[in-house]
Amino acid sequence: MADQALTVTTTYAREQMARARAEGSSLTQVLKMAFGSGGTDAEGKPIPLDGTEQTLKQQLLIKDISSYEFIAPATIRYTCSLGETELAGATINELALVDSRGKFTAIRTMTNKIKDADMEFIFEIDDIY
Repeated sequence: MADQALTVTTTYAREQMARARAEGSSLTQVLKMAFGSGGTDAEGKPIPLDGTEQTLKQQLLIKDISSYEFIAPATIRYTCSLGETELAGATINELALVDSRGKFTAIRTMTNKIKDADMEFIFEIDDIY
């Protein structure tokens, strides 16, 4: 069975949730998605994540989330689309959800996706609690 790349909820986001439960503090809102090209090793395999990451290895773009939906009681699917000319020719292999403070709440590495100049790409991240 092949290794599956998964989205990791960051330590920052988990700490926020714990404080909100214990202290009643508020949570930040996820507003953006970051795209990068440094998420694989020399063989093209996704680099493992530990959840402490607050930067992408090679950030290319940060863009507003297009939409979100609750796909289960504790799972939100965030969607962000790249227009035909956005990141044309770029290799994308790392993504992150970015909150209103500019911090990563979730991060993901994946196999290489090469963005064609004549196609719109739609990326989805499931944020699971």
